[in-house]
Amino acid sequence: MCDLQKGKAPGIDVLTSEHISLAHPVLAVHLSLLFRMLLRYSAVPDGFGYGVVIPLVKNTKGNQFATNDQRCH
Repeated sequence: MCDLQKGKAPGIDVLTSEHISLAHPVLAVHLSLLFRMLLRYSAVPDGFGYGVVIPLVKNTKGNQFATNDQRCH
């Protein structure tokens, strides 16, 4: 868990990599048990499929609401 990048934005659960890397070492044991159980029972919680998509506008002078890219035509 020491290889996690610091200073990144949190996910939908509002947890950052700092929460994981600075947590008590027993957290690694519990996470390992959790993922082993998920694999054993072939289960994936619904919450694992949630995410946040934030569109980034590269061309601020053009139409920011257009969904097509005029440069490709």
